[in-house]
Amino acid sequence: MRRSGTVLLAILASSLVSAGALSAQGGPSVDPRVKALVDAVSPDSMEVWLAALTALETRHTLSADLAPERGVVPAREYILDRFRAFGLEAELDCYRIPAQGRITVEAEVCNVVAVLPGRTDRRIYVSGHFDTVARRDDGGGFDWSRWDNPAPGANDDGSGTVLTMEVARVLAASDLAFDATLVFVAFAGEEEGLVGATLHAQRAVEDSLRIDAVFNNDIIGNVEGGNGLVDGRTLRVFSEGPADSPSRQLARFIRRWAAPYVPGHEVRLIAREDRFGRGGDHTAFNRLGFAGVRFSESRENYSRQHTPADTLAGVDFRYLARNTRVNTATVATLALAPSAPDISSPRGPRLDRGESGYDAVLSWDPVPGAVGYRVVWREAWGVDWTHEVRVGAVDRLVLPDLSIDDYIFGVSAVGPGGHESLVSPYVRPPRPFQPIRELGR
Repeated sequence: MRRSGTVLLAILASSLVSAGALSAQGGPSVDPRVKALVDAVSPDSMEVWLAALTALETRHTLSADLAPERGVVPAREYILDRFRAFGLEAELDCYRIPAQGRITVEAEVCNVVAVLPGRTDRRIYVSGHFDTVARRDDGGGFDWSRWDNPAPGANDDGSGTVLTMEVARVLAASDLAFDATLVFVAFAGEEEGLVGATLHAQRAVEDSLRIDAVFNNDIIGNVEGGNGLVDGRTLRVFSEGPADSPSRQLARFIRRWAAPYVPGHEVRLIAREDRFGRGGDHTAFNRLGFAGVRFSESRENYSRQHTPADTLAGVDFRYLARNTRVNTATVATLALAPSAPDISSPRGPRLDRGESGYDAVLSWDPVPGAVGYRVVWREAWGVDWTHEVRVGAVDRLVLPDLSIDDYIFGVSAVGPGGHESLVSPYVRPPRPFQPIRELGR
């Protein structure tokens, strides 16, 4: 029944929690327009672009003074030209920084940024880093003062760079009216400590940009690990905790929406910021409050990373194309969806026990462009949403006899085409410690 914008789900909690019909209700459905974008992904174009980038021998961030046919300058100009050829608004995003950390001299760090405007100014990013680095010729560690070492960087991270370019090409060629503005970035300075991404994210905060999601792709084209194990049917998505962080909501969204568009290619969610002890450009965004994840191949070959052996031979372009299709499907779906509902109030998320004291009562602000909402929940120790129900254009839902102590709840907005926003979870941040004073101390 519906009362003043409220839906009362008149089902006993016991049957609600166990009802298979509710668990399966309203699952992802394929939009033929998005499917056409997925089908348009070409491994051949990525192979051409990656061959051109690796031919520059190195793309080290500090290699600007090398010959015109080598180094970071022709690399960024090549990527910039491709973005513009796709019909995108593209420019260099440059920063002048003093020597610091692994940046051993004063340097100009330039990302390459392309924009596909949407109906709103909320942004969704697709990214990879185009810079490279290689160890010393004697097989030892890194010499950060040498930027002329051969560093083709085909997989790290030429693969993520050309993936970003291909997603940009496909989406720019479509006639879809995206709600979100799409931003495609080839970051510089990743190998020196996420320098280009950090500078860009800092500037985004200063400019009060709204970035809803960062799809970062790094080391994503190899199928055979250094231990000989082969896996060309899965990819990993790393996301930063806690369990209901923006990063985790983005990861869950990717797995949910990749499945119908790229069947048989499994998204493996990894509950970790990045590989153990390592990081990527998405980390810079997560640390500033944006939702970022990292896509990476399931079987890494460490002997090829940061060495002259990171060549085209280590990239499987059919596998890279499948990973590109996952990006294309999930980015397009999220960009077509309305924004996520606002569930906040001065006292925290708008979740209470209702008049009875034993119900779950959820409320949210209406979202422009939404025709309905998907309410989800799971047991508080669970990893992913296990139950859902769809409601119409309302702003409140009552779930009778469902304890807000035992379950985590969330809500997403649904657009006319069935595209869903990210889930807004009803969770409270940890309470800060409040010390109790003792007399005389």
